[in-house]
Amino acid sequence: MNQFNKDIRKYTIILLFCAYHDTKYELSLYGMNKINTLGEISMKKSVVIATALMSAFLLTACGSQSSSSSKQSSSQTSSKSFAKSSSSKKQSAASSSSSSLKQSASSSSNSSAKASSTAKTTKVDDKTAGVMLMLLVEPDYLKQYIGNDYFCYSPAGENLLTDGGATTADYSYLTANGDPTSFLYYKVDGNTVTYKMWMVSDSGIVADGHFETKTVSLSTLENDYYVTQSQKDEVNGYVSQLKSESDYLNQNK
Repeated sequence: MNQFNKDIRKYTIILLFCAYHDTKYELSLYGMNKINTLGEISMKKSVVIATALMSAFLLTACGSQSSSSSKQSSSQTSSKSFAKSSSSKKQSAASSSSSSLKQSASSSSNSSAKASSTAKTTKVDDKTAGVMLMLLVEPDYLKQYIGNDYFCYSPAGENLLTDGGATTADYSYLTANGDPTSFLYYKVDGNTVTYKMWMVSDSGIVADGHFETKTVSLSTLENDYYVTQSQKDEVNGYVSQLKSESDYLNQNK
């Protein structure tokens, strides 16, 4: 803008200078004693000066308008950039907030799902505990033989059996009434389920084998096999197919 004003002043001075010398030339040509000619020369001089001043005014006005337009354009561009930046920041903040809320909701939902899928220890009967235990240690054996007349349940205290000097009098059992490896002995004491299984010897001879005793919590069995309705239906279905060991033994005396 400063350079533009300097140019205007320069061109104005040039125009005035030209007007002055043009008038001087005409005065020397016609002489000072010629009044009419002098009047014409003065008029020409006035016209030239007025023209120069008008040009200077117009150039100044154009320069001012151009500067104003430039400033307005720059102001509008700056305002748009600020508005765009502000909008981007708002969108980013909104996106971050939405993402945090979704993550929080998802975490809460997962926690609720885990809590609801974890069973509280319920008072299941002895048969049901035995079926869940067999699903843990011998699931294929259970599913293969359940429903047969020889697949039976015996509560503790009945059908006393001893093997290898290890008593099982206070253990209930499930069995398909085969060799000693077909019996699963167990007893429930509060939340602890203790069970015994006959293990064959290293040489593979059943008679030379021994009992192996382990424990598992009842709540673990329930959490693994007795939470959803479909799990309960499966377990209860197996329980309903168990036969009485006493009846089986009486029939096969």
